Amino acid sequence: MKQFRPLVLVLALPVPVVAALLVFHFRGAAPRGSEQAVRSLAAVPGAQAITSLTVSPAATVGGDSPVVTITLRYPAEAGGAVINLSTEGSATAHAPKNVTVPAGQKSVTFAVTTERVAAQTTAQLSASYSSGTETDQLTLLPPERPVWYVSPDGSAKGRGSRAEPWDLATALAGPKEIKPGDTIWLKGGRYTGAFTSTLEGTESAPVVVRAVPDERVIIDRAGVSEAKQPALKVKGAHVWFWGIEVTNSDTDRGHESPYEKKDEPWRGSGADVYAPGVKFINMVFHDNGHGIWDKEDGTEITGCLFFYNGNNKREHGLYVGNTVGTKYITDNVLFAQGGYGILAHSDSPKSAQRGLYIEGNASFDNGALTADDQTTGNIQVGGVEGVSAERVVLKNNYVYNSPGNAAAKNNGIRLGYEDKNNRDVKVLDNYIVSSRPLRLWWWQNVEFQGNTIYSQNEALDLLMKPGAEYKWDFNTYFSGRNRGLSFVRGDESFDFPRWQETTHLDAHSQLVERESLRPAGTVVFVRPNRYEAGRANVVVYNWELKDEVAVDLGTILTAGAAFEVRDAQNFFGEPVAAGTYDGHAVRLPMKLKQVASPVGNVERAPVHTSPEFAVFIVRQISKPNNRTGAESLKSGAAVRE
Repeated sequence: MKQFRPLVLVLALPVPVVAALLVFHFRGAAPRGSEQAVRSLAAVPGAQAITSLTVSPAATVGGDSPVVTITLRYPAEAGGAVINLSTEGSATAHAPKNVTVPAGQKSVTFAVTTERVAAQTTAQLSASYSSGTETDQLTLLPPERPVWYVSPDGSAKGRGSRAEPWDLATALAGPKEIKPGDTIWLKGGRYTGAFTSTLEGTESAPVVVRAVPDERVIIDRAGVSEAKQPALKVKGAHVWFWGIEVTNSDTDRGHESPYEKKDEPWRGSGADVYAPGVKFINMVFHDNGHGIWDKEDGTEITGCLFFYNGNNKREHGLYVGNTVGTKYITDNVLFAQGGYGILAHSDSPKSAQRGLYIEGNASFDNGALTADDQTTGNIQVGGVEGVSAERVVLKNNYVYNSPGNAAAKNNGIRLGYEDKNNRDVKVLDNYIVSSRPLRLWWWQNVEFQGNTIYSQNEALDLLMKPGAEYKWDFNTYFSGRNRGLSFVRGDESFDFPRWQETTHLDAHSQLVERESLRPAGTVVFVRPNRYEAGRANVVVYNWELKDEVAVDLGTILTAGAAFEVRDAQNFFGEPVAAGTYDGHAVRLPMKLKQVASPVGNVERAPVHTSPEFAVFIVRQISKPNNRTGAESLKSGAAVRE
């Protein structure tokens, strides 16, 4: 699993560095403006870095050759950037000694060769450039794993075979036949009710509960009368849930609980986690209370889609905490919840916010489901007094709020809540678009580098601890208003030059002021899926408001592969692009209107964020328009404009 090792670039307060300031103002209305593009800082010592290392798929049968993608912060300089590689932990995975990112490019891909294994094993791949190192973990699986089957019309008297499947409740109860390392396949269809999993795997041999590929498997909590009962309660450790849709088709979306008659979470989560080492992979959680409620240790939530969860501001896409080890929240898409997208929060010392790794998530317009009297946000980490946060990493996340959102619905990332003794946080290479993009309060050690912020109001709000050590540089700020951005520290507000001079932060960062008050061009991020080859999230900031954008998917799809591209905001509608990949860029439409219809009487129906912003999911499929099972991805797809 990923371990972040930062570049050593110390900018410790209060050492003055005013003489080193390099300030760039581009295309500004003010006299100091110019018509230059945003300047790459690759040549500045210490600026260039590896921003991500992804193995896809990260769990594969020994003998296969997963693909590795390494991405730099800036395009490589002349001669390219040589990345040194190494593998540890297993002699069955082999990487080249080094690879080169070509000059002018930001990324490189290559294959890792592996050998067949008799039992599950792991290898760690490390990539080093300059003084920084990124790592990722590769899990190799034996070629044959015992498999079992579950069907909506299965029975407790079944044998768990393809011909005589179990019902879901029986399989999740952990029949004696199921052992660590086994796989349980769920056939397509709707499984109605609330379910509890007591399946138990081990760290080296998890039990996998997975939807049959290309079949739509739905767990639907509708009809459960008990307040707060989740659709899926996970009480057994080391179980992977994969490719399953979890929802609640009950149309009662009242703001107040019908049980307690007050404003509180009541609808029931998609999943509640009560055991360590659980994974949710490429799932869909929509129209639940919380998407996932999880205060256990070591959970991984990756590649999932969260939307329309929550009846009020107290129900979120993810409501999480962690105490020991690390919780990984990576490459999820979260939008239009009732409350927050990702809320890592402790309202008492009973839970903690220690060890959170949040990377590659697209979190946008969260809170769109509820009225403007309820304050929400996209990502927040922190606790009440007495619950300090530590070992927190946020990197390569993509945050967006529609410009017309009210102030209560225009919050980007907040790090720090009430406690004033937060320890260490790394905020690296995120792209944030919001009226209030960033609040960073009361941290002892901060690394804030490579981030891009666009705002029509303030750039950031910083509350500093005395004696704090900050490594804060190489950021880009875009101003969306004529009078420039404000940089807030405590009760003081600064323009950018005064911010640099007073705080000694952002020595080589740049403020971009354009006549259009918008960034230029189209910015596209392609994030390979960690567990499924041929799958990726594509995030588009379409600043020129083009009707369509061309996206290179050559690192995701192979020539001749059948594929489809789905709009995250209308995931169960028709694909926006599909066909056989021929190696050319895939053109994606950006004037989209249709969105999925929320279940029931929500306070406000969301609208699409296009043409300025959109997120797509790319999937390699068996063949174009081929669907099997009781329900296909496009069946029962309610949409609205």
